[in-house]
This record gives sequence, structure tokens and C-alpha cells, in this order.
Amino acid sequence: MSISAGTTRLLGDGDEKGTPPADRAFRPDVQGLRAVAVGLVIAYHAKAPIITGGFVGVDVFFVISGFVITGLLLRERTETGRTSLLGFWARRARRILPAATVVLIATVLATYHFQGFLRGNEVAVDGRWTAVFLANFHAAWVGTSYFGAQGTVSPLLHYWSLAVEEQFYFVFPLLFAGAAGLVIARRRHGGLVAMLAVVITGSLALSIVQTTSSPIVAFFSPFTRAWELALGALIALSAPIVRRVPSSVAAVATWVGLGGVGLAAVHFTAATPYPGVAVILPVAATGLVIAGGLVAPRFGAELMLGSWLGLRGGEISYALYLWHFPLLVFATQQSDHPLRWTERAALIGIAVVLAVITRTLIENPIRHWRSLARRPGLSVGLGAVLITMTLLACTLLIESHSGTTGTTVVPKPDHVGAGVLSKQIATAASENTVPYALAPAPTSVPSAPLHSPLLSDACVAAVASMTASPPCIVGDLRATRTMVLLGDSQALTWSSAFIDLGRSDHWKVVVLAVPGCPPWLTPNQSGASGVPCQQFHAYAARQIDALAPDLVVITGAPSATGTPAGDEAGLRRLLTSLSGHTTTSAVLGSIPWFDRAWTGPQPVECIVERPDSLATCNLPVVTLERSFGAFHAAIRRGATRAGAPFIPVASLFCTTTTCPVIVNHRIVYEGRYHLTSLFSSYIAPALSQQLRAALSRTTR
Repeated sequence: MSISAGTTRLLGDGDEKGTPPADRAFRPDVQGLRAVAVGLVIAYHAKAPIITGGFVGVDVFFVISGFVITGLLLRERTETGRTSLLGFWARRARRILPAATVVLIATVLATYHFQGFLRGNEVAVDGRWTAVFLANFHAAWVGTSYFGAQGTVSPLLHYWSLAVEEQFYFVFPLLFAGAAGLVIARRRHGGLVAMLAVVITGSLALSIVQTTSSPIVAFFSPFTRAWELALGALIALSAPIVRRVPSSVAAVATWVGLGGVGLAAVHFTAATPYPGVAVILPVAATGLVIAGGLVAPRFGAELMLGSWLGLRGGEISYALYLWHFPLLVFATQQSDHPLRWTERAALIGIAVVLAVITRTLIENPIRHWRSLARRPGLSVGLGAVLITMTLLACTLLIESHSGTTGTTVVPKPDHVGAGVLSKQIATAASENTVPYALAPAPTSVPSAPLHSPLLSDACVAAVASMTASPPCIVGDLRATRTMVLLGDSQALTWSSAFIDLGRSDHWKVVVLAVPGCPPWLTPNQSGASGVPCQQFHAYAARQIDALAPDLVVITGAPSATGTPAGDEAGLRRLLTSLSGHTTTSAVLGSIPWFDRAWTGPQPVECIVERPDSLATCNLPVVTLERSFGAFHAAIRRGATRAGAPFIPVASLFCTTTTCPVIVNHRIVYEGRYHLTSLFSSYIAPALSQQLRAALSRTTR
């Protein structure tokens, strides 16, 4: 392709004409749609009121991308008679990779600086997957919930949507070239339309089915999202036909479409099964805006979308999308209080400034660099260098922070009762130096599963996907009594103790737990599976009804969307609902959490950073009370009023003043919120004593 042949596909500012040949060279409404899309996503991530479904902004982006990329390919095919795959990928490399690389590396380095090397290593691993455009597959593989499951969110999670688009950018031009070779030259698009129709039908059907069976996979999969991009492509192909629509009809279509996007943004919530059927609304609505805009109606939605704010917002939408999420995540995770709206607004303002700088100094200069534009191979080479540089940087950071502190050989016994444990906790609270032997090794803690090694990953996943019926049974498989451990990630982190307890005290143990789903029946909350917690609770109730257990032990964290009073009421409703399905229900107190009132590093990080000032890593009881005092009192009160045994666990972790992070050479906490499996198992006999005591008090 000659340079002169390609220049007609450029706008005056050097950007490509991202529209099909039958359309205007520049679409102000499409640019404004980009601003709407990024604004909705930012509003959702910043927890803006009303915009509970702002995540649909990503779907708006997908439809726009399908339309623009197909428009570019159609223009090239029409003007040159061929499709240059190398040229296409070269333009994508210049457009996408420079800004993405800068933000990615900056985010990884910031994580090491602000959150320590253990967390830094985790994010650097995410960075490697992100660098090769597989962030969505990685998120699905590790079971990440986009909708805010319990745990620490990766500041790179938002790159999943960029990965989906890049996968589309790689595959679609190949399909386009294959289907277009015979038909585009004769101005016929039958083959492409048929291909897109098949993709739209199959992908949408898969999205609906998989959202029910495997919601996490459905959310991140390019196969369930492909139809959204394909719809945009179909609109681009249909431009000559759509332009015949009367202007008045087109104008109405654009306003209806814009209203549909807004309706989805305010009506959907994290509890909406997504993408599934629900995604049809924002995708179809975006399609209406773009299709109606082909007619360029005088009184269409372009009046709003093509405003100064819409155009400027669209220009920086890509860089703004990249920057806003790490800023919000870091601020949320580092703050000792929930972010106020003024703080969130300030962070968004900073993201806007960074986006403008990025577009001015990085995006535009590289995208419009003539030497690169004239040499597609050089642009692709630059992309390869940027990807390799990111992989090397992340790998070197991980390797340079992979030294092991401590050993797995620790003093016997492997389990202790309450009396010995109490003395060990008192001794640990007075120590200020990390012991010579330590288990588990600190660098292995972040990657260790929450649940017991005796509870397989498959069992945990089957419960999370609600496909286990009956669930796995562990503990003493020959026992005549059955115990159900019901809860969220707290239940999983207790599973090692309860399985050991089951084996020693002769209980069959069934673990029904989904991270992010506390058992207090709080509505409109989603857990790590991406499934609304109410669905999981209904599933758990059915399993308990079928098992008819002798004991149900309930435990969990404060609900993310509730209050102590709400959790108390939810517990009482739960206990009432269980009364006909089990002999006894008991409530287990929450383990000490290093929550917002704690301003130091997370426990394992602190152990590594402060080996000679260990006392500064321990959690003061007064700090714990500020975070969990009201919740703990409410749960105790709810259990007592419902006549259920309450099992306090503070003595298993704390003295009257201090909760140490190491007890008898064992690391207590997996992170800010959970136990290590090793320590959970270690205190099983002490927990057994407390459980028996609580049950005996109830039967007197």
C-alpha cells in the first residue's frame, strides 16, 4: 500500500477515519459515546450514587470498537482493493500499547512501593498476563469477581476489557480478509453479514447460558462478548442501507438508544446476572445510537454527544480508563476510612490530568509518528518491544523479591488445646523478634488457598458454582453425625480447623461457603462467584434441607452493603429458617481483622519488613474494637435472642490487649482478613473445646 493511498483515510489531525465509506469521516456522536462509556465506568468504580450499573460502559466501548474497526477495514478495502493485516496490527500497536504499557508498569511499581513486595508480586503476575492480552482469561482462571468480592482487588483488573478488544483485533481482521476477499470488491457484503450473524447468535446464546452455569467465565470470556463487537461491525457493514432511514426516525432511535444506556446504568446492580440476557439492553441501545447517527439527523442525540464536553471526554477516554482504576484502588486499599465523595472526586480529577498528559505526550506523538506510520513492520516491532519490556520488568521484580524468610520446620505439637494456646499467645504478644523458624514461609502465604488442603479445589468450586449436590463430605467419613459449616471466606479459612475437629470428634463435615457472601441474607450482594448471594443462600438452604445435619455452624464477615443492625436481623432470619432443618445451629464469632482502623502493612508484609520490631505488626484489641466491636456485639446479640449458641473466638487469637501475628512459630494471618490454613489447623483442639462448651450450655 502506498502512502498516498492511505492518506485519504486520515482526518486532519492525523487520526484515522473510524467510519465506513458510506458514513461521515468523523462522527461526533461516536466520540461523545466514548465519553459516556468511560464516565459510566468511572462512576461505578467510584461508587457514585444512582449509577449502580455503570459497568455497562464497557459494553458501550465494545460496540463502538466493532463499528470503528470494521469501518477502518472497509475504507482500506474500498480505497486500495486489499486488506493489509500487517498495517492494521501496526496501527493498533501504535494506538493501544504505548499508553497501556506506561500505566501498567507505573501501577506495578506503585504497588511495590505502597503495598509491599508480597502484594507487589501478586500484581506483577497480573501484569505479565495483562502484557500479553490475556488478563481476562487470567481473571476467569483465578476466580476473580469484577463485582467486588471479598479480598484485595487487583489495580490491573480493568485491563480485562482491553484484552477482549485486542483478541478481537487479532482475530476479526483475519476473518474479514477471508470473507471479504471475494465479495467486497463487488460492493457485496453477504459473506461478512452471514459470518457476523452466526457470531452474534452463537455468542449471545453462549452468554445467556454461561452466565447461569459459570458466571465468572461468562463475564470475562471473549466468546460471550464477541457478539457485542460483532453488532458494531454489522452496523458498519449496513451503513448504505441504514442511511436510507428517514431522518425523524433516526433521530428518535438515537435518543431511545441513549436513554436505554442510561436506563441500564441506573437499573442494573452488582446483583444483576451479567452479561446474560441483561446485556442486550445496553448493547442494543448503543447500536441504536450509532446506527441512527449514520443518517446524521439534525435533532438526534448528537446534539448532546457532540458537545464540547463529549468531544473532549471522548478524546481522553482511553487514557482516562487506564488511569482511573489504579488510583481508586490504591486510595481505597491504603485509606483507614471509606473514601468520602470529595476524595473520590479528587482522584478522578487527578486521573483526568494524567489522561491529558498521557494523550499529549505519549499517545498522539507515537500514533502520528511518520517514521512509524510509513513502516508497519517497525510499528509491530515497537509493540513487541513494549510487550517484552513489560514481561521482563514484571519478572525481574518478582524474582528480586522472591527470597524466602523462615523455614517450614517448626516445634511440635501440630495442634494445641486452649490452655497451652493461651500461654503461647501471651508469650507471642511480648516478643519483638521474628523467630528463627517460621511456617508457612512468608512468600508462600499470598498464593496459598484459603481452604484446607483436605478440601479439594474442585469441591470449593462446585459449591461456588452451585453444582455440588450433594456437596463434598470431609472430616470423619464414618461418623454418624453431620456438621455443616456455612458462610463466606471466613468459613473457608476455618475449614482446616473444622475438618481436623471433625476427624477428632467424629463429625462428617460439609463446607458451604462462597467468598464475599456472608450468611446474613443481605440482599443485592454478589460474591466471588459473581452470582447474587441470595442465590447461593437458597442453594445452601436446599443442601441443608437434604442433609438434615445435626449441627450448622454459621460464620462470616460484616456484609459489604449492610450495617451491624441489618446483619443482626439477617442472622435472626437465617436461624429461624434453619430451625426446621437441623437439630442445632451455632454462631461462630469473627476472627480478628486488620480492617480500615489498622494503618500498618498487612501482617505477612509487616513480618518481613520489621523482623526486629515484631510488636508493631500485632493488632491492638482497641483497634479491633473500632472496626468490629459493633458488628461482633450485634452477631452475639442476634444469636442469643434466637436461642442459638454463640462461640467467641477472641481467646484463640488475642490477649486482653493484643492479637499477635505469630504464635509459636506459626504465622496467624493469611492477609488482612483470613487465617493461614496452618494456624487454623493448629488451633482445632482449642476450637473444639469452645464448641463443646457452647453446645453444652445450650442443652442444660
